Amino acid sequence: MKFVIAPVLAMALLTACAQSSAFEPLADGPCTVNQEAAITKHLSEQIDAFAARDWELAYSYASANFRQVITLAEFTEIIQAQYGMLIENNGYSFGSCEISATNILRQVSVASDQGDFSLDYKLSFDNSKIGVESAVITQLSEGLSL
Repeated sequence: MKFVIAPVLAMALLTACAQSSAFEPLADGPCTVNQEAAITKHLSEQIDAFAARDWELAYSYASANFRQVITLAEFTEIIQAQYGMLIENNGYSFGSCEISATNILRQVSVASDQGDFSLDYKLSFDNSKIGVESAVITQLSEGLSL
């Protein structure tokens, strides 16, 4: 049993170190390849949780600061009322990734039956963890309104 636990523990430690080192120090400019991969994974997992209507899992991808201000119930209500395209998405892709001050900015394009949307995600990196701070809808396909 000892031999099974050791490799699992080593992998967990290596994974944590890889994410931490990818973001430290956090420097202004384009995301590095490793940063972009970690952010893409984080956002993909949250969007997939929305599609599965797993609100608790989706909420876990929000930053600690966000979760201190917004409850799970409020989060669920906001997503259902304003971000239906994430729940009912027909696919999504990632655009630019930039670091500015202490924030990470990532563009995400989402296709849905409601139209095509572009969202600007703002993320933070705190205590060796990526967290979603906000997502602002910046563009709608022609003829749609919110």
